[in-house]
Amino acid sequence: MIKKGDTLIEVTLAVGIFSMIAIAIVAVMSNGTSNAQTSLESTLAREEVDSQTEALRFIQSSAIIENDPNGKYSKLWDTITKHAITKEGEFNDKTIEKILQYSPESCDELYNKQDDPNSIYFQKAFVIDLHQLGNKNNTDEGVSNIIVPASGDKFQPASTYPRLVYSDSGSLVAAEGIYIIAVADYNDETKIATGGNEATPTKGFYDFYIRTCWYGSNAEKPSLVSTVIRLYNPAIVKNTN
Repeated sequence: MIKKGDTLIEVTLAVGIFSMIAIAIVAVMSNGTSNAQTSLESTLAREEVDSQTEALRFIQSSAIIENDPNGKYSKLWDTITKHAITKEGEFNDKTIEKILQYSPESCDELYNKQDDPNSIYFQKAFVIDLHQLGNKNNTDEGVSNIIVPASGDKFQPASTYPRLVYSDSGSLVAAEGIYIIAVADYNDETKIATGGNEATPTKGFYDFYIRTCWYGSNAEKPSLVSTVIRLYNPAIVKNTN
C-alpha cells in the first residue's frame, strides 16, 4: 500500500492560511496595545490638567479667605493675572479668537519662538510649580518661583505624555506638553470701592485655558486634552460679600 503525503500546493496553501491568521492576530494585539497606551496617556494628561486646575482654584479661594492685598496668595493671584491676555497692543479681537481656537496641526508649532499667535511664548503661557505651591516653608520671597512663565528651555514638547518633570531634589526641570494661558474679562473693567468714595477699575474675571499636546502611540496627529475654567477676581468676590 502506497502512502501519499501532502502535495506542495497543499503545504503552500496551509502555510499561507496560517501566516494570514498569525498576521491578523499580531495586528489585533498590536492595535489593542496601542489603544491601551493611548488611553493611559490620556488619563495621565487629564490628571496633570486637573492638578493645574485645582491649583488655580486653590490660589483664588485662598486669596479670598486671606483678604490681604499683601498676603502670599493675593500676590500669587496678582502674578498670575500679569500673564493674562487683554485687548490691548498686539492682542486684538482677531488675534484672541485665533488663540482660543485650539487646533494645532503639530505640537512643535506651539513652541515656535517667533511672533506667532499659536506660540505659547506669544500667548504669555505659564504653569504652576505644584511642589513650590505645596511647600509650607516657602517664604513670601519665594512666591514668584511658584508661577513659571514660558521662557528659557523649561517649556518643551512632550517626550512621552504631558507632565511636569521634577528632579530628585524636587526642582521643576521641565513642563512637557502642558501649559496655561489666561484671558482677561473682555467687558469693561468693574469699578469697586477700595476705601472712602474711591473706585478702582478691576477685571471681573479671568478665563484659564489649561492645554496639553503630545503624540500618542504610533500617532501622526497630535493628541489634545484641555479644559477651561473661569475664576472671578478675589477683589470682586470680597466686594460683593
